[in-house]
Amino acid sequence: MSHLHRVLISLSILIVCLPGCSGYKDCNSVQTQANTPSEDGFTGYVVAREGNSILVVDPAYEDFGANKGESRYYTAKWFSNAPNPQIGSYVEIWTDGSPENQPYPGQARAEAIAVSCPATPDGAHMSEADAIRAGLYSSDGEQVRIPVIENVDFNEDIGTWTIRMRDAMSTSNAQDPIEVKVEDIEPVGEQE
Repeated sequence: MSHLHRVLISLSILIVCLPGCSGYKDCNSVQTQANTPSEDGFTGYVVAREGNSILVVDPAYEDFGANKGESRYYTAKWFSNAPNPQIGSYVEIWTDGSPENQPYPGQARAEAIAVSCPATPDGAHMSEADAIRAGLYSSDGEQVRIPVIENVDFNEDIGTWTIRMRDAMSTSNAQDPIEVKVEDIEPVGEQE
């Protein structure tokens, strides 16, 4: 095989592979760089934004009820210094170690943020983060004061996402979940 032929094959492979590299998304990476975080951060879904602050709610709960699950406490915090993560993203956040304000939801300053790449199931037009964002912006989702994202499912047969959420501020004993249906359509633009 001639040297020219090898070079052409190598260039062909490179040209085929480059488009896959150009679709890089800023996820699974630390967005606000500081020193490498040494401890586990706070994880959860971004459910609200105000300027450079985001509200993150952890879907794991503490059970304070006598009957398993009837009195749930969800950790929720506003993080300042968080310009990039979009609503619907699943994140891990490390703080700068400053004292955190304790009214519910808590408040802290983000030092570093890692955003997980949102899953896009086979046959879906939207990613999981897009579906969560659409569910939070729906009329049902907007009635939830502090949304807790419990589950996100995509039904390819009917082209619909189901987002199950609760209100972390619910005062009812059962804290009933609500299910928001979102039609799987091609996202037009990013909402903030």
